[in-house]
Amino acid sequence: MAGCHEQASDTTQSFAPARPLVTDALPYQVARADVRGWHVHNGWCIRRVWPTTDEFVVCDQLHPYMNLHTPPMYAMAKYDPNGKSIAYATFTPVPCRMNGQCDRIYGRTVYASEHEFVDHFNGLYDHLANRGRAEKPELVGLPPMQERMWTALAAELDRRFGQPTWHEPHDYGATWATPTSTIGLFVGGSGKWIVETHELRATALSSQSD
Repeated sequence: MAGCHEQASDTTQSFAPARPLVTDALPYQVARADVRGWHVHNGWCIRRVWPTTDEFVVCDQLHPYMNLHTPPMYAMAKYDPNGKSIAYATFTPVPCRMNGQCDRIYGRTVYASEHEFVDHFNGLYDHLANRGRAEKPELVGLPPMQERMWTALAAELDRRFGQPTWHEPHDYGATWATPTSTIGLFVGGSGKWIVETHELRATALSSQSD
């Protein structure tokens, strides 16, 4: 989510247009044990656990960020009642500048950057893209570091899925759609994180159960 889920390397080092998505390695309907196993095998540690959601945080010290104050990327997977994955969200930190300055979006929210997407009692919400779209429109553009991160992450979603189905005018959020999936990219909270969401559409779930 935000999206370079397979790579924990510093996203300020390269802004190449191609990058892996979480769904490349973990398509929907993967068993919970297999989702956990993939993360542990690829340098992630389990952090918070809810009945329907697991959270993983990058703990591979072989790929440190250039700015050591940048927090590690973290991700969540949500499961259906049968323990199969139906949604993913990846939280990619926006790096601070090399001089130590951290760009912020002041006055946007007093809540944590994940509050739109995470119920702290139950894990990931349903309808992640709808929740991201519900945030009020912004009147100013993104700060420089957020803009660079957004551009880097959105490029691959545009390449794969075409034009967004919805786009906040100042790049604070966008969504894409496929026949089976809804994808979102959002600036979280005060701008410390870019959140990428992938969710299996309800129509796809219905057809799979038929």
